[in-house]
Amino acid sequence: MGNNPTQALAEMVLSDTITTNLRDVEIRARDLLLDYFGVLIGGSVEPVGHVMGRYAETDSSQEASVYLKNRSSSAVAAMANGMAAHTLELDDVTNESSLHPGVVVWPAAMAVVERRNGTLADLLSAGVAGYEVVMRVGEALNAESVYARGFHPTGVAGVFGATAAAGRSLGLGSEQIQHAFGLAGSMAAGSMAYSQNGSDGKRLNAGWAAHAGVIAADLASLGVSGPVDVLSGAYGVLSAYSDKSDYRALDSDDELVRAPRLLEVAIKPYACCRYIHPVIDACRILHADESFGPSDVERLRISILPGGGPVIAEPVDRKRRPENRVDAQFSVYYGAAFTLSRGAPGVDAFEGRYLNDPVIQRLADRVELFHDPELDARYPKRWGCRMEAHLSDGGKRAVVVEDPRGDARRPLVSDEVDAKFLSLALPVDSRLAEKTLSWVRGASMESSLISLGEDL
Repeated sequence: MGNNPTQALAEMVLSDTITTNLRDVEIRARDLLLDYFGVLIGGSVEPVGHVMGRYAETDSSQEASVYLKNRSSSAVAAMANGMAAHTLELDDVTNESSLHPGVVVWPAAMAVVERRNGTLADLLSAGVAGYEVVMRVGEALNAESVYARGFHPTGVAGVFGATAAAGRSLGLGSEQIQHAFGLAGSMAAGSMAYSQNGSDGKRLNAGWAAHAGVIAADLASLGVSGPVDVLSGAYGVLSAYSDKSDYRALDSDDELVRAPRLLEVAIKPYACCRYIHPVIDACRILHADESFGPSDVERLRISILPGGGPVIAEPVDRKRRPENRVDAQFSVYYGAAFTLSRGAPGVDAFEGRYLNDPVIQRLADRVELFHDPELDARYPKRWGCRMEAHLSDGGKRAVVVEDPRGDARRPLVSDEVDAKFLSLALPVDSRLAEKTLSWVRGASMESSLISLGEDL
Protein backbone atom coordinates (compact mmCIF):
# COMPACT_ATOMS: atom_id res chain seq x y z
CA MET A 1 0.00 0.00 0.00
CA GLY A 2 1.22 3.47 -0.84
CA ASN A 3 1.16 6.48 1.43
CA ASN A 4 -2.26 7.45 0.13
CA PRO A 5 -4.61 4.45 -0.17
CA THR A 6 -7.45 6.63 -1.48
CA GLN A 7 -5.30 7.67 -4.43
CA ALA A 8 -4.18 4.09 -5.03
CA LEU A 9 -7.78 2.90 -4.98
CA ALA A 10 -8.78 5.59 -7.47
CA GLU A 11 -6.01 4.52 -9.82
CA MET A 12 -7.08 0.89 -9.47
CA VAL A 13 -10.63 1.77 -10.57
CA LEU A 14 -9.25 2.69 -14.01
CA SER A 15 -6.73 -0.14 -14.21
CA ASP A 16 -6.78 -2.36 -17.28
CA THR A 17 -6.95 -5.31 -14.91
CA ILE A 18 -10.47 -4.23 -13.89
CA THR A 19 -12.05 -5.98 -16.83
CA THR A 20 -14.60 -8.56 -17.87
CA ASN A 21 -12.30 -10.01 -20.54
CA LEU A 22 -11.81 -13.14 -18.43
CA ARG A 23 -14.68 -15.49 -19.13
CA ASP A 24 -15.28 -16.42 -15.49
CA VAL A 25 -15.46 -12.74 -14.55
CA GLU A 26 -18.00 -11.96 -17.28
CA ILE A 27 -20.14 -14.96 -16.32
CA ARG A 28 -20.12 -14.00 -12.67
CA ALA A 29 -20.84 -10.36 -13.44
CA ARG A 30 -23.86 -11.40 -15.51
CA ASP A 31 -25.03 -13.69 -12.69
CA LEU A 32 -24.81 -10.87 -10.16
CA LEU A 33 -26.49 -8.39 -12.50
CA LEU A 34 -29.38 -10.80 -13.08
CA ASP A 35 -29.67 -11.43 -9.36
CA TYR A 36 -29.85 -7.67 -8.82
CA PHE A 37 -32.59 -7.32 -11.43
CA GLY A 38 -34.54 -10.09 -9.68
CA VAL A 39 -34.48 -8.46 -6.25
CA LEU A 40 -35.17 -5.09 -7.89
CA ILE A 41 -38.29 -6.27 -9.72
CA GLY A 42 -39.46 -8.27 -6.71
CA GLY A 43 -38.86 -5.36 -4.35
CA SER A 44 -40.53 -2.83 -6.62
CA VAL A 45 -44.01 -4.01 -5.58
CA GLU A 46 -43.28 -4.00 -1.85
CA PRO A 47 -44.62 -1.01 0.14
CA VAL A 48 -41.33 0.92 0.16
CA GLY A 49 -40.90 0.08 -3.52
CA HIS A 50 -44.26 1.68 -4.32
CA VAL A 51 -43.35 4.74 -2.29
CA MET A 52 -39.99 5.18 -3.98
CA GLY A 53 -41.58 4.68 -7.39
CA ARG A 54 -43.95 7.56 -6.66
CA TYR A 55 -41.09 9.63 -5.28
CA ALA A 56 -39.08 9.09 -8.47
CA GLU A 57 -42.03 10.30 -10.52
CA THR A 58 -41.75 13.74 -8.89
CA ASP A 59 -38.52 14.22 -10.85
CA SER A 60 -39.32 14.94 -14.47
CA SER A 61 -35.87 14.02 -15.77
CA GLN A 62 -35.62 11.05 -18.12
CA GLU A 63 -31.98 10.13 -17.52
CA ALA A 64 -32.26 6.63 -16.08
CA SER A 65 -34.74 3.84 -15.50
CA VAL A 66 -36.60 3.13 -12.28
CA TYR A 67 -37.46 -0.57 -11.86
CA LEU A 68 -36.58 -1.04 -15.56
CA LYS A 69 -39.83 0.70 -16.48
CA ASN A 70 -40.17 4.40 -15.68
CA ARG A 71 -37.58 7.20 -15.86
CA SER A 72 -36.14 9.77 -13.48
CA SER A 73 -32.89 11.62 -12.83
CA SER A 74 -29.87 9.38 -12.48
CA ALA A 75 -29.36 10.12 -8.76
CA VAL A 76 -33.01 9.60 -7.84
CA ALA A 77 -33.20 6.45 -9.96
CA ALA A 78 -30.13 5.08 -8.20
CA MET A 79 -31.71 5.72 -4.80
CA ALA A 80 -35.09 4.22 -5.70
CA ASN A 81 -33.52 1.17 -7.30
CA GLY A 82 -31.13 0.65 -4.40
CA MET A 83 -33.90 0.84 -1.82
CA ALA A 84 -36.29 -1.44 -3.69
CA ALA A 85 -33.60 -4.03 -4.41
CA HIS A 86 -32.65 -4.16 -0.71
CA THR A 87 -36.24 -4.65 0.45
CA LEU A 88 -36.60 -8.43 0.20
CA GLU A 89 -33.32 -9.13 2.03
CA LEU A 90 -32.34 -11.42 -0.87
CA ASP A 91 -29.60 -9.31 -2.45
CA ASP A 92 -26.04 -10.58 -2.79
CA VAL A 93 -23.68 -10.51 0.17
CA THR A 94 -20.01 -10.82 1.12
CA ASN A 95 -18.07 -12.63 3.83
CA GLU A 96 -15.05 -10.60 4.98
CA SER A 97 -16.72 -7.22 4.47
CA SER A 98 -20.19 -8.42 5.63
CA LEU A 99 -22.17 -6.18 3.30
CA HIS A 100 -24.44 -6.09 0.26
CA PRO A 101 -22.48 -4.84 -2.76
CA GLY A 102 -24.98 -5.30 -5.58
CA VAL A 103 -27.65 -2.91 -4.29
CA VAL A 104 -25.21 -0.01 -4.13
CA VAL A 105 -23.01 -0.75 -7.15
CA TRP A 106 -25.53 -1.73 -9.85
CA PRO A 107 -28.01 1.13 -9.26
CA ALA A 108 -25.23 3.73 -9.50
CA ALA A 109 -23.61 2.08 -12.51
CA MET A 110 -26.93 1.63 -14.33
CA ALA A 111 -27.97 5.22 -13.74
CA VAL A 112 -24.81 6.69 -15.25
CA VAL A 113 -24.36 4.17 -18.07
CA GLU A 114 -27.98 4.68 -19.16
CA ARG A 115 -27.56 8.44 -19.04
CA ARG A 116 -24.52 8.19 -21.30
CA ASN A 117 -26.11 5.60 -23.62
CA GLY A 118 -23.38 3.14 -22.69
CA THR A 119 -23.08 -0.56 -23.37
CA LEU A 120 -23.39 -3.78 -21.42
CA ALA A 121 -19.57 -3.89 -21.41
CA ASP A 122 -19.53 -0.45 -19.76
CA LEU A 123 -22.00 -1.62 -17.15
CA LEU A 124 -20.21 -4.84 -16.30
CA SER A 125 -16.76 -3.23 -16.08
CA ALA A 126 -18.21 -0.54 -13.81
CA GLY A 127 -19.71 -3.33 -11.74
CA VAL A 128 -16.38 -5.13 -11.37
CA ALA A 129 -14.72 -1.89 -10.25
CA GLY A 130 -17.53 -1.04 -7.84
CA TYR A 131 -17.55 -4.48 -6.23
CA GLU A 132 -13.78 -4.36 -5.86
CA VAL A 133 -13.84 -1.02 -4.07
CA VAL A 134 -16.81 -1.63 -1.78
CA MET A 135 -15.45 -5.00 -0.68
CA ARG A 136 -11.93 -3.66 -0.05
CA VAL A 137 -13.23 -0.69 1.93
CA GLY A 138 -15.61 -2.95 3.83
CA GLU A 139 -12.81 -5.34 4.74
CA ALA A 140 -10.58 -2.46 5.80
CA LEU A 141 -13.32 -1.11 8.06
CA ASN A 142 -13.78 -4.42 9.94
CA ALA A 143 -17.50 -5.16 10.01
CA GLU A 144 -17.54 -6.40 13.58
CA SER A 145 -16.26 -3.04 14.81
CA VAL A 146 -18.57 -1.09 12.50
CA TYR A 147 -21.60 -2.99 13.82
CA ALA A 148 -20.49 -2.46 17.41
CA ARG A 149 -20.44 1.29 16.84
CA GLY A 150 -23.96 1.24 15.44
CA PHE A 151 -23.19 1.62 11.74
CA HIS A 152 -24.31 -0.45 8.75
CA PRO A 153 -21.33 -1.56 6.58
CA THR A 154 -23.45 -1.55 3.41
CA GLY A 155 -24.13 2.14 3.82
CA VAL A 156 -20.70 3.22 5.02
CA ALA A 157 -18.54 1.27 2.56
CA GLY A 158 -21.24 1.17 -0.09
CA VAL A 159 -20.90 4.82 -1.05
CA PHE A 160 -17.33 4.19 -2.22
CA GLY A 161 -18.34 1.24 -4.39
CA ALA A 162 -21.12 3.32 -5.92
CA THR A 163 -18.73 6.20 -6.51
CA ALA A 164 -16.21 3.90 -8.18
CA ALA A 165 -18.86 2.48 -10.49
CA ALA A 166 -20.28 5.89 -11.34
CA GLY A 167 -16.84 7.44 -11.79
CA ARG A 168 -15.67 4.75 -14.16
CA SER A 169 -18.95 4.98 -16.10
CA LEU A 170 -18.51 8.74 -16.42
CA GLY A 171 -15.01 8.35 -17.78
CA LEU A 172 -13.39 10.32 -14.95
CA GLY A 173 -9.63 10.41 -14.54
CA SER A 174 -8.00 8.91 -11.48
CA GLU A 175 -7.52 12.30 -9.82
CA GLN A 176 -11.20 13.09 -10.32
CA ILE A 177 -12.18 9.73 -8.85
CA GLN A 178 -9.89 10.44 -5.90
CA HIS A 179 -11.77 13.69 -5.29
CA ALA A 180 -15.09 11.89 -5.81
CA PHE A 181 -14.08 9.43 -3.07
CA GLY A 182 -13.29 12.43 -0.88
CA LEU A 183 -16.73 13.89 -1.46
CA ALA A 184 -18.34 10.49 -0.93
CA GLY A 185 -16.75 10.34 2.50
CA SER A 186 -18.96 13.22 3.59
CA MET A 187 -22.00 11.17 2.56
CA ALA A 188 -20.91 7.83 4.01
CA ALA A 189 -23.73 6.83 6.32
CA GLY A 190 -25.85 3.94 7.50
CA SER A 191 -27.39 3.58 10.93
CA MET A 192 -28.24 0.25 12.56
CA ALA A 193 -31.06 2.01 14.42
CA TYR A 194 -33.49 0.59 11.85
CA SER A 195 -33.57 -2.47 14.12
CA GLN A 196 -35.52 -0.51 16.76
CA ASN A 197 -38.78 -1.00 14.91
CA GLY A 198 -37.98 -2.91 11.72
CA SER A 199 -37.99 0.32 9.75
CA ASP A 200 -37.26 1.10 6.12
CA GLY A 201 -34.11 2.86 7.29
CA LYS A 202 -32.19 -0.27 6.38
CA ARG A 203 -33.33 0.06 2.76
CA LEU A 204 -32.36 3.72 2.72
CA ASN A 205 -28.83 2.79 3.79
CA ALA A 206 -28.37 1.06 0.44
CA GLY A 207 -30.35 3.55 -1.64
CA TRP A 208 -28.57 6.56 -0.18
CA ALA A 209 -25.15 5.01 -0.86
CA ALA A 210 -26.08 4.51 -4.53
CA HIS A 211 -27.52 8.03 -4.77
CA ALA A 212 -24.48 9.57 -3.07
CA GLY A 213 -22.09 7.72 -5.38
CA VAL A 214 -23.73 9.30 -8.43
CA ILE A 215 -23.70 12.75 -6.81
CA ALA A 216 -20.05 12.45 -5.75
CA ALA A 217 -18.94 11.40 -9.24
CA ASP A 218 -20.98 14.13 -10.91
CA LEU A 219 -19.61 16.83 -8.62
CA ALA A 220 -16.03 15.69 -9.12
CA SER A 221 -16.56 15.74 -12.89
CA LEU A 222 -17.45 19.45 -12.55
CA GLY A 223 -14.31 20.24 -10.59
CA VAL A 224 -15.59 20.11 -7.01
CA SER A 225 -12.73 18.99 -4.81
CA GLY A 226 -12.78 16.56 -1.93
CA PRO A 227 -10.28 15.43 0.73
CA VAL A 228 -7.36 13.76 -0.99
CA ASP A 229 -7.17 10.82 1.45
CA VAL A 230 -10.64 10.42 2.87
CA LEU A 231 -10.01 6.84 3.91
CA SER A 232 -6.87 6.87 6.03
CA GLY A 233 -5.95 10.54 6.37
CA ALA A 234 -6.75 12.87 9.26
CA TYR A 235 -10.38 12.33 10.33
CA GLY A 236 -10.56 9.57 7.71
CA VAL A 237 -13.50 7.23 7.31
CA LEU A 238 -11.66 4.13 8.49
CA SER A 239 -10.90 5.57 11.92
CA ALA A 240 -14.19 7.47 12.15
CA TYR A 241 -16.37 4.38 11.73
CA SER A 242 -14.19 1.62 13.19
CA ASP A 243 -11.93 0.84 16.13
CA LYS A 244 -10.23 -2.05 14.33
CA SER A 245 -9.62 -0.88 10.76
CA ASP A 246 -6.93 -2.60 8.71
CA TYR A 247 -5.53 -0.65 5.77
CA ARG A 248 -3.98 -3.77 4.23
CA ALA A 249 -7.31 -4.63 2.60
CA LEU A 250 -6.93 -1.52 0.43
CA ASP A 251 -3.67 -2.77 -1.07
CA SER A 252 -4.20 -2.69 -4.83
CA ASP A 253 -1.32 -4.86 -6.01
CA ASP A 254 -1.82 -6.51 -9.39
CA GLU A 255 -2.05 -10.04 -8.04
CA LEU A 256 -5.14 -9.16 -6.01
CA VAL A 257 -6.75 -7.32 -8.91
CA ARG A 258 -6.26 -10.30 -11.22
CA ALA A 259 -8.60 -12.29 -8.96
CA PRO A 260 -11.47 -9.80 -8.62
CA ARG A 261 -13.39 -9.89 -5.35
CA LEU A 262 -16.57 -10.07 -7.39
CA LEU A 263 -15.83 -13.80 -7.74
CA GLU A 264 -16.15 -14.18 -3.95
CA VAL A 265 -19.64 -12.74 -3.65
CA ALA A 266 -22.45 -14.99 -2.41
CA ILE A 267 -25.92 -15.08 -3.92
CA LYS A 268 -28.59 -15.53 -1.26
CA PRO A 269 -31.09 -18.41 -1.34
CA TYR A 270 -33.05 -17.23 1.73
CA ALA A 271 -34.73 -13.86 2.34
CA CYS A 272 -33.11 -13.08 5.69
CA CYS A 273 -29.86 -11.91 7.25
CA ARG A 274 -26.91 -13.86 5.90
CA TYR A 275 -25.74 -14.67 9.43
CA ILE A 276 -28.81 -16.91 9.74
CA HIS A 277 -28.15 -18.83 6.50
CA PRO A 278 -25.76 -21.46 7.89
CA VAL A 279 -28.28 -21.98 10.70
CA ILE A 280 -31.07 -22.53 8.16
CA ASP A 281 -28.91 -25.00 6.23
CA ALA A 282 -28.27 -26.95 9.43
CA CYS A 283 -31.98 -26.91 10.33
CA ARG A 284 -32.88 -28.15 6.84
CA ILE A 285 -30.71 -31.21 7.45
CA LEU A 286 -32.44 -31.84 10.78
CA HIS A 287 -35.87 -31.20 9.27
CA ALA A 288 -35.19 -33.94 6.70
CA ASP A 289 -34.51 -36.45 9.51
CA GLU A 290 -37.82 -38.32 9.78
CA SER A 291 -36.88 -40.04 13.06
CA PHE A 292 -38.12 -37.07 15.08
CA GLY A 293 -40.40 -34.05 14.78
CA PRO A 294 -40.50 -30.47 16.09
CA SER A 295 -42.44 -31.51 19.20
CA ASP A 296 -39.61 -33.88 20.17
CA VAL A 297 -37.04 -31.08 20.47
CA GLU A 298 -36.34 -30.03 24.06
CA ARG A 299 -33.22 -27.94 23.41
CA LEU A 300 -31.73 -26.61 20.19
CA ARG A 301 -28.13 -25.47 20.67
CA ILE A 302 -26.94 -23.22 17.83
CA SER A 303 -23.55 -21.62 17.31
CA ILE A 304 -23.51 -18.03 16.12
CA LEU A 305 -20.64 -16.10 14.60
CA PRO A 306 -18.80 -13.01 15.83
CA GLY A 307 -19.54 -9.72 14.14
CA GLY A 308 -23.14 -10.23 13.18
CA GLY A 309 -24.05 -12.37 16.17
CA PRO A 310 -25.67 -9.55 18.16
CA VAL A 311 -27.56 -8.41 15.04
CA ILE A 312 -29.50 -11.69 14.91
CA ALA A 313 -29.59 -12.57 18.61
CA GLU A 314 -30.17 -9.41 20.68
CA PRO A 315 -32.28 -8.28 22.40
CA VAL A 316 -33.35 -11.83 23.18
CA ASP A 317 -37.02 -11.19 24.00
CA ARG A 318 -37.63 -9.23 20.81
CA LYS A 319 -35.75 -11.75 18.69
CA ARG A 320 -37.77 -14.67 20.11
CA ARG A 321 -41.02 -12.85 19.34
CA PRO A 322 -40.49 -10.81 16.16
CA GLU A 323 -43.26 -8.32 15.50
CA ASN A 324 -42.69 -7.62 11.81
CA ARG A 325 -40.85 -8.83 8.73
CA VAL A 326 -37.55 -7.13 9.47
CA ASP A 327 -37.57 -8.43 13.03
CA ALA A 328 -38.10 -11.97 11.71
CA GLN A 329 -35.45 -11.58 9.00
CA PHE A 330 -32.93 -10.71 11.69
CA SER A 331 -33.88 -13.33 14.28
CA VAL A 332 -31.82 -16.52 14.53
CA TYR A 333 -34.48 -17.92 16.87
CA TYR A 334 -37.25 -17.42 14.35
CA GLY A 335 -35.21 -18.55 11.32
CA ALA A 336 -34.17 -21.76 13.05
CA ALA A 337 -37.63 -22.52 14.43
CA PHE A 338 -39.36 -21.89 11.10
CA THR A 339 -36.96 -24.11 9.16
CA LEU A 340 -36.94 -26.95 11.66
CA SER A 341 -40.74 -27.03 11.70
CA ARG A 342 -41.58 -26.19 8.08
CA GLY A 343 -38.46 -26.66 5.95
CA ALA A 344 -36.61 -24.18 3.73
CA PRO A 345 -38.08 -20.69 4.10
CA GLY A 346 -39.47 -18.92 1.07
CA VAL A 347 -39.86 -15.17 0.73
CA ASP A 348 -43.19 -15.31 2.56
CA ALA A 349 -41.70 -17.18 5.56
CA PHE A 350 -40.89 -13.92 7.31
CA GLU A 351 -44.32 -12.35 6.96
CA GLY A 352 -46.94 -11.78 9.64
CA ARG A 353 -49.03 -14.92 9.25
CA TYR A 354 -46.23 -17.09 10.64
CA LEU A 355 -45.03 -14.85 13.46
CA ASN A 356 -47.59 -16.16 15.97
CA ASP A 357 -47.40 -19.81 14.94
CA PRO A 358 -47.35 -21.76 18.26
CA VAL A 359 -45.04 -24.48 16.90
CA ILE A 360 -42.50 -21.89 15.75
CA GLN A 361 -42.77 -20.00 19.03
CA ARG A 362 -42.25 -23.18 21.07
CA LEU A 363 -39.10 -24.04 19.14
CA ALA A 364 -37.81 -20.48 19.33
CA ASP A 365 -38.07 -20.68 23.13
CA ARG A 366 -35.91 -23.80 23.11
CA VAL A 367 -33.02 -22.26 21.21
CA GLU A 368 -29.77 -21.82 23.13
CA LEU A 369 -26.92 -19.90 21.50
CA PHE A 370 -23.20 -20.43 21.91
CA HIS A 371 -19.87 -19.68 20.23
CA ASP A 372 -17.89 -22.49 18.66
CA PRO A 373 -14.14 -21.66 18.90
CA GLU A 374 -13.29 -23.58 15.73
CA LEU A 375 -15.92 -21.87 13.59
CA ASP A 376 -15.21 -18.48 15.17
CA ALA A 377 -11.53 -18.85 14.20
CA ARG A 378 -12.51 -19.31 10.54
CA TYR A 379 -14.69 -16.21 10.51
CA PRO A 380 -14.96 -13.93 8.56
CA LYS A 381 -13.62 -15.93 5.64
CA ARG A 382 -16.02 -18.76 6.34
CA TRP A 383 -19.47 -18.63 7.90
CA GLY A 384 -20.32 -21.97 9.48
CA CYS A 385 -22.71 -23.35 12.08
CA ARG A 386 -22.69 -26.18 14.62
CA MET A 387 -26.06 -27.37 15.87
CA GLU A 388 -27.29 -29.91 18.39
CA ALA A 389 -30.92 -30.97 18.77
CA HIS A 390 -31.56 -32.57 22.18
CA LEU A 391 -34.71 -34.71 22.07
CA SER A 392 -37.32 -35.62 24.67
CA ASP A 393 -36.32 -39.31 24.55
CA GLY A 394 -32.76 -38.42 25.55
CA GLY A 395 -31.39 -38.68 22.02
CA LYS A 396 -29.32 -36.06 20.25
CA ARG A 397 -28.82 -35.07 16.63
CA ALA A 398 -25.77 -33.00 15.67
CA VAL A 399 -24.89 -31.33 12.39
CA VAL A 400 -22.14 -29.00 11.18
CA VAL A 401 -22.41 -26.68 8.17
CA GLU A 402 -19.01 -25.45 7.01
CA ASP A 403 -20.32 -22.90 4.51
CA PRO A 404 -23.88 -21.76 3.70
CA ARG A 405 -25.50 -22.29 0.31
CA GLY A 406 -24.66 -19.54 -2.14
CA ASP A 407 -21.15 -19.08 -0.76
CA ALA A 408 -18.31 -19.13 -3.30
CA ARG A 409 -17.47 -22.60 -1.93
CA ARG A 410 -21.10 -23.74 -2.41
CA PRO A 411 -22.25 -21.46 -5.22
CA LEU A 412 -25.63 -21.33 -6.84
CA VAL A 413 -25.02 -22.34 -10.45
CA SER A 414 -26.39 -20.24 -13.31
CA ASP A 415 -29.55 -22.34 -13.63
CA GLU A 416 -30.28 -21.76 -9.94
CA VAL A 417 -29.61 -18.04 -10.35
CA ASP A 418 -32.04 -17.98 -13.27
CA ALA A 419 -34.65 -19.87 -11.24
CA LYS A 420 -34.31 -17.44 -8.34
CA PHE A 421 -34.65 -14.48 -10.70
CA LEU A 422 -37.80 -15.89 -12.28
CA SER A 423 -39.35 -16.73 -8.91
CA LEU A 424 -39.07 -13.05 -7.96
CA ALA A 425 -39.78 -11.36 -11.28
CA LEU A 426 -42.43 -13.54 -12.95
CA PRO A 427 -45.19 -12.83 -10.40
CA VAL A 428 -44.62 -9.10 -10.86
CA ASP A 429 -44.43 -8.86 -14.65
CA SER A 430 -43.94 -11.98 -16.77
CA ARG A 431 -42.98 -10.08 -19.91
CA LEU A 432 -40.46 -7.96 -18.05
CA ALA A 433 -39.02 -11.09 -16.44
CA GLU A 434 -38.62 -13.01 -19.67
CA LYS A 435 -37.14 -10.08 -21.59
CA THR A 436 -34.71 -9.19 -18.81
CA LEU A 437 -33.49 -12.77 -18.47
CA SER A 438 -32.99 -13.04 -22.22
CA TRP A 439 -31.11 -9.73 -22.34
CA VAL A 440 -28.74 -10.42 -19.46
CA ARG A 441 -27.93 -13.91 -20.68
CA GLY A 442 -27.87 -13.25 -24.41
CA ALA A 443 -27.00 -9.62 -25.14
CA SER A 444 -23.59 -8.93 -26.65
CA MET A 445 -21.13 -6.84 -24.71
CA GLU A 446 -21.62 -4.07 -27.32
CA SER A 447 -25.37 -3.97 -26.72
CA SER A 448 -26.62 -0.58 -25.58
CA LEU A 449 -28.40 -0.39 -22.24
CA ILE A 450 -31.04 1.62 -24.03
CA SER A 451 -31.83 -1.54 -26.00
CA LEU A 452 -32.85 -3.25 -22.79
CA GLY A 453 -35.50 -0.61 -22.23
CA GLU A 454 -36.57 -0.74 -25.87
CA ASP A 455 -36.91 -4.53 -25.70
CA LEU A 456 -39.16 -4.14 -22.70
